[in-house]
Amino acid sequence: MKDYKDFAADDFISDDRFIQWVRFPNADLEKFWSDFILKHPGKLGQIEEAKQFLQVLGTESTSLTGDKLALLHQHINDRLDTPVSASTVHQMLSSRSKANRVYAYAAVTIVTVLSLVSWWIFNSSATHGTPAAADLLADDDSRLQEHVIPKGKRSRILLEDGTQVWMNANSKLEYDDNFLEGATREVTLEGEAYFDVTPDKSRPFIVHIHGVDIKVLGTSFNVKGYVDESQVEATLVHGKITIAGRGDQDQVTLAANQRAVFLRENKKLLVENNVETDTYTSWRKGVLVFEDQPLYEILPVLERTFNVTIHTEAGAALDCRFTAKIKNKSLQDVLELFRTSDTIGYRIDGNEVFIDGNFCEE
Repeated sequence: MKDYKDFAADDFISDDRFIQWVRFPNADLEKFWSDFILKHPGKLGQIEEAKQFLQVLGTESTSLTGDKLALLHQHINDRLDTPVSASTVHQMLSSRSKANRVYAYAAVTIVTVLSLVSWWIFNSSATHGTPAAADLLADDDSRLQEHVIPKGKRSRILLEDGTQVWMNANSKLEYDDNFLEGATREVTLEGEAYFDVTPDKSRPFIVHIHGVDIKVLGTSFNVKGYVDESQVEATLVHGKITIAGRGDQDQVTLAANQRAVFLRENKKLLVENNVETDTYTSWRKGVLVFEDQPLYEILPVLERTFNVTIHTEAGAALDCRFTAKIKNKSLQDVLELFRTSDTIGYRIDGNEVFIDGNFCEE
């Protein structure tokens, strides 16, 4: 018996028993799923999303493979990350009732699902066939598949080879539309992402990021390299990867719990051993971890996470160092955590944050 309590919406969409319940319900199936929802009410949102998906897709669902369903569902997830107009959200969420706000959000989700699935069916029927996987993610004119994650968002992406990529805020991933046709599987990253690569010894997986090439066969690792940062970091959770500056002869092979830091200016490659990988990967679970880090490193993370710009007049404050683990906190809660004196003040004005005073003792 499958453990449906761990299923997400895209898992339900691909499950034969769930599909049969949605399209050809009977008493046994009704009882099974009704009992399941009673035992796991937290799954109702994923179930409703999957039901709407399959109901709109109709008989077309039988012609979709699991990979194509996953790609279409990812396309929907990408669109759900796109901000809805302020006027629409205000109208739908104006009620003070928490239940009504939940149903309003569900309505936004369902409208998005309906429009995207309808778009897929229209394009599929217009071409008298099933769209190629690339067509689900990019315009016909483009040779590149591109995923752009704005500030304040995170997203999980499923590549065509089964590789999963968790992308952090303000990041971009690109790869050719012939990703599966070459001798290697190559992607270009800007920002931060966690990769869980599907093993394929015949076709290595390569991540290009700011003059650095990271080569793997099948493993899990985190890569970070934002445009405004002076270094590229790679942290290996398990498996092996090789990392080298492009054009350099030197390269290193990392084992589990090792971290490599490539200094972009002087092209120097440093390796740390026995690192706590959670410190560098917990962001994908919505947890921020800072280990004795200066404020000038922390503030950019907060800006990306909360989609704000932070201003501080006290230059000395940027050298203050902090250790903190932050989960499910608002921006105001986070700023309170860093306060060490009543002389510190801050003001949040929309997407702008203004800090007065010093964050650490002189």
